[in-house]
Amino acid sequence: MKARAFETTLLADSGPRATPRPSDASVERWVGATLDHFDIERPLARGGMGAVYVARDRSLDRRVAIKVLPDELAQQPDLHERFVREARAQARLNSPHVTHIYYIGTTPARGGEQSSLYFAMELVDGGALEDVLSRGETLAPERARKLMIQVARGLRDAQTAGIIHRDIKPSNLLVDRNGDVKIADFGVAKPVGGNDVKITQDGAVVGSPLYMAPEQARGEAIDHRADMYALGCTFHHLLTGKPPFDGATPLAVVSKHLSLPPPAVCEAEPSVPAALGSVIDRLMRKEPERRFEDYDALIAALERAAPESTEYGGFWARGAAVAIDVALAGTVIGLIGWPGLVVHLAYVTFMHAWSGQTAGKYLMNLQVRRSDGRRLGWFRSMARTIVALWLPFLAGLVILLTEGRSELRQTIERMQPRELDAFQALLLAIAIGNALLTLLYLGGLALAAFHPQKRAAHDLVVGSEVVYKLRGRRGAGASRAAAA
Repeated sequence: MKARAFETTLLADSGPRATPRPSDASVERWVGATLDHFDIERPLARGGMGAVYVARDRSLDRRVAIKVLPDELAQQPDLHERFVREARAQARLNSPHVTHIYYIGTTPARGGEQSSLYFAMELVDGGALEDVLSRGETLAPERARKLMIQVARGLRDAQTAGIIHRDIKPSNLLVDRNGDVKIADFGVAKPVGGNDVKITQDGAVVGSPLYMAPEQARGEAIDHRADMYALGCTFHHLLTGKPPFDGATPLAVVSKHLSLPPPAVCEAEPSVPAALGSVIDRLMRKEPERRFEDYDALIAALERAAPESTEYGGFWARGAAVAIDVALAGTVIGLIGWPGLVVHLAYVTFMHAWSGQTAGKYLMNLQVRRSDGRRLGWFRSMARTIVALWLPFLAGLVILLTEGRSELRQTIERMQPRELDAFQALLLAIAIGNALLTLLYLGGLALAAFHPQKRAAHDLVVGSEVVYKLRGRRGAGASRAAAA
């Protein structure tokens, strides 16, 4: 879902005012024109501060992007100054994750009209991250994590150069042909520790409400942590398909940023790993001091959120673990009778909830966990046990509902081999336990032989997965995973 594309100036006395956009006629008038040594070929994009074109730089024989301030905006001193500031801010930066500025000049006057401004910059021809949302798509979590690191590095370079961007959003994050991201549009950037009276006067606040930090919306003094907040909102949007806050008007959106707690990204999109979700949630905290102290800390957190090497437990490894556990269950049943089955099921549930490993899984170096990598927990562990052994639970429930509690008890007692000597009873209990439990498990476990993540039916129901528990860099189980 693509949210409303708000780009506004928020005025303390009169509410939101939309930034003017160039008209179609203004955009088309420069196609085919020559500006100094640049031949404009075609439009590339359009934003609140002008149109961007693909052009050929005749002096160096290369393709560049040309951004032209529209005529109707060039006569407004504040927008004229904002355009110049954008060019100068980007020119001060030498970062692989910020678009480079090559040249600034003036357009020729036509028909008595005054000239306007343009600047030439690096052509980033892979589109903007906004295009992902326009297609109704979202970013894969690992792709988003890597892009966030690049944006954070670009913002760190900007801060080192004394610049705060103030308008981080998907349309200002451009992707090159190699898939790397570059930050664009420094039109509302401000110097670190300086004021910006030429851009924001009379209590005005500029920015994009969908991604604006609360302190920026209130018109307070801001630092790099306002860009961090916008970064968190941007990637929340890109991962979930929805901005953290939306509304019918810019003022309604800003009001939510000021008053409502930010939604957790993992709740909106469960496929986002918990480690990455916690980073994004921290970026969107209302209080700047509760965000990351600096970009080095943010980048370190994002690097720690990298997914571990995951080797899913194969069908035969899982079958061997089940056989070990079934043998253990049969032994317990043989020693203390059928109540031993209850003991065994309680043991399996407890071990899966606590460590993710029963004796069989421990010996096969396997571990069960939630699909997001977290501990299974008591509720999911109980549900997994019930789903895996659905047949005896169903049979017992049918007998209980149709024949009553006494018949259920007699049925269980008739299954216990009382008339055999102790040794024969033990062997028979193990055989019966193995056959029965193995049969029950195989029904749901068979899916693991075909599923891409080796997930059985009960894994799909409760959202769990069985993986090799790697030891060190690469455990012994990792080599077995390829064979399984």
